[in-house]
Amino acid sequence: MQRKFRSHDPFGAPMILSMTGYGAASAQKDDIAVSVEIRTVNHRFLDLHVRVPREYLVLEGEIQRAVRKVLDRGRVEISLSIQNTGPTEFLVNEGLVRGFLEAGQKLKENYKIQGDLDIKAILSLPGILQNRDLLSEAPGIVSELTFACIEKALESVLHMRRHEGDSLRTVMLGHLGVIEQDAARIRELSAASAAETLQKLQARLEQLLPPAGGGVDPQRLAQEAALLADKADISEEIARLKSHIAQYRSLVDAEEKTGKKLDFLLQELHRETNTILSKSGSLEIANHAIAIKTEIEKLREQVQNVE
Repeated sequence: MQRKFRSHDPFGAPMILSMTGYGAASAQKDDIAVSVEIRTVNHRFLDLHVRVPREYLVLEGEIQRAVRKVLDRGRVEISLSIQNTGPTEFLVNEGLVRGFLEAGQKLKENYKIQGDLDIKAILSLPGILQNRDLLSEAPGIVSELTFACIEKALESVLHMRRHEGDSLRTVMLGHLGVIEQDAARIRELSAASAAETLQKLQARLEQLLPPAGGGVDPQRLAQEAALLADKADISEEIARLKSHIAQYRSLVDAEEKTGKKLDFLLQELHRETNTILSKSGSLEIANHAIAIKTEIEKLREQVQNVE
């Protein structure tokens, strides 16, 4: 039977969802009681662990499919309990009893063993007594209660994930604001850096050239300055840094699950910042770039828990 489960947050658009969540639900009908508990923590992928009573393992596959429709990332632990609240009924495995008795009789005859198997000894043998299988007795009720509980518990998980996600969003926007400030300052400093580089180059060439040379050849100075400026130019890195910051801010408010995309953007932000550090000769620019890397690492810690 195909079941339909909500594939989105019932409390609104996903936006930022934490991978930390908890949900529990229970239901009863006639003498059948079902309870479900779901715990989720951060994980790079969706890592499902379903614990169901051995006699109801047939439900495990459908439970996993239901969860995969709702959750995309995280370690998810699901515990299912099914009980019969009515008078306890046991089934006797008569074939197994007969086999034990026949084996016991052979042992007595072959090895001259004295004594008899009493009822207490027989009942203590593994597999002799079995609980009544509720799934075979009332498959519709067991299945109905199980998946009603699964859906309700998943809604609680999503509610908690959304609440935690709102907190994550606030923290991440704070770090992103600091990055924007440092990036803006780098952009201002880089504009003045070209003129400063030209002055330093001219002073250096005047030191190296002999005094009788009549000073620095303007054409040569322009060529050397152009080469040096090209090597130290960080305008493209600054533009990409600005673009990545804008994308990050957009994804924080996107109506989709963005954990993997945010993680990728942080890698790109880190790469552009490293390039700025390696190309720029300005100590002040380097200090701002290091400050950006510090904020990126703080963001990376937060993103690890974003679905």
